[in-house]
Amino acid sequence: MNINKSTVRTIEILHLIAGSSQPLTITEISQALHIPKSTTHQIIQTLFELRILEISRSKTYRLGIRFFELALPAFARMDLRREAESILEDLSSKSGESVFMATYDGNEIVYLDQVMGPSLLRLSVNPGTRGPIHCTALGKAILAALPDDKVMEIIGEEPLERFTDFTIQSREQLMADLRSTRKRGFSIDDRELFPDISCIAAPVFGATGEPAAAISVVSHSSRMNSSRLEKLGALLQEAVLNLSRRLGFQGPKLFNS
Repeated sequence: MNINKSTVRTIEILHLIAGSSQPLTITEISQALHIPKSTTHQIIQTLFELRILEISRSKTYRLGIRFFELALPAFARMDLRREAESILEDLSSKSGESVFMATYDGNEIVYLDQVMGPSLLRLSVNPGTRGPIHCTALGKAILAALPDDKVMEIIGEEPLERFTDFTIQSREQLMADLRSTRKRGFSIDDRELFPDISCIAAPVFGATGEPAAAISVVSHSSRMNSSRLEKLGALLQEAVLNLSRRLGFQGPKLFNS
């Protein structure tokens, strides 16, 4: 059998990074696999350009969202979706609304799953569909779970895109909104992306304590009064904490502040 050496090395690198408890440097990868550093750098750079790997400020590498997107529609077999399935269904049943789950890639969210509720409001997105991070409840829930410097890095310097009259337009507004989210325990999208559509969301944490995803409850804005927000918020927080526990999260609550 004629096996391509570069392909084998690429798979070995991905396998090493996937199995590591922390991001790795090029030197660490090169030494662990006994691959010349120059060759390792070439493979890593290619994987980074393809967004299969992500790089941190400390020049360490971990798997990127593109790695998982390539596995679609096999997402259904991933631990996150498998563990979340019954929780999403239960949340939809108790809330009477549609619920969604998404992760993030740069300044976008990537939808992973949904459960359609019994209400007349029908919204549907396919796994892998992307959306803005700054004006969706899902995106703001994830941002609120990250340090402020990471948030600023994600949203970058470009103007925040406007979708409705209610879309957050400034970074100052966004940071204030995230502070409110941390205090409240869940984020709110009040017609920021779609007219007449309101959502709430909360982050799902993994074993490392970092946000792995977020779950949202979607409703017509006319039904999102303060008492309903409080009720849905409690159901949502219970659901995401339950899922986070299943994923190994050990924290006592979602937000420290």
